[in-house]
Amino acid sequence: MLRLILALGLLLPAVLPAQTLERSLGLELTPHYGSHRLSNARSVILDRLERLDSLEQGRAGFAIGAVYESRVDRIGFTTGLRYTYVGYETLEQAAPGGGTYTDRVSAHYLSLPFEVNFYQDVTEKDRVLFVLGIAGQYHLGTGGQRTSLTGGAETGSSALDLERSDYRPFLASFVTGIGYDRKLSANWALRVQPNFQFFLNGSLRPDTAADVNRNYYQVGLRVVVRRLFI
Repeated sequence: MLRLILALGLLLPAVLPAQTLERSLGLELTPHYGSHRLSNARSVILDRLERLDSLEQGRAGFAIGAVYESRVDRIGFTTGLRYTYVGYETLEQAAPGGGTYTDRVSAHYLSLPFEVNFYQDVTEKDRVLFVLGIAGQYHLGTGGQRTSLTGGAETGSSALDLERSDYRPFLASFVTGIGYDRKLSANWALRVQPNFQFFLNGSLRPDTAADVNRNYYQVGLRVVVRRLFI
């Protein structure tokens, strides 16, 4: 029996088709357009939620990171560390004391992703992949600025009073995308990947006095330069 097991162990690698083995380290940049979904935190009436939603809009942001990727044949995974800059801004609206104002809010997160990759080789150097994963997000901070206007002209600005303790320190997000990967040489590869991320938790703690909460999401284009090791 032992001899049979040893024989199978020697013969199977020769019988099975060759596998694609690949490991890499990469640097990535993801410019994105980010927005948010409003959720009701304090039984706010629907009309007010709709009004708030009509006054708030997304804006451009970005993510940068360093990632490790491992692939065996048609499946693999990606992990690493990413910094994400997201936020939103409001349209011009009436101020209580007269005139108008706009707000601009910026949030900063550090994430630890785990993404499962499904590969399909097109040629020896070209492949496409489908990505599905999650990420743990750590809230680094949120800040904002209010700009006051009179007759459409800016008259001043002030920092918004945003308490760090009101924000969840940890959140989770869902990540998916479809990418194209090109091997530039035996050691280097370049990837372009349309990407979508949705924060599964609202940015604020559920026990804050805020009437509404916001789940951030981003649609972007991830560009990754990878250094291959296998």
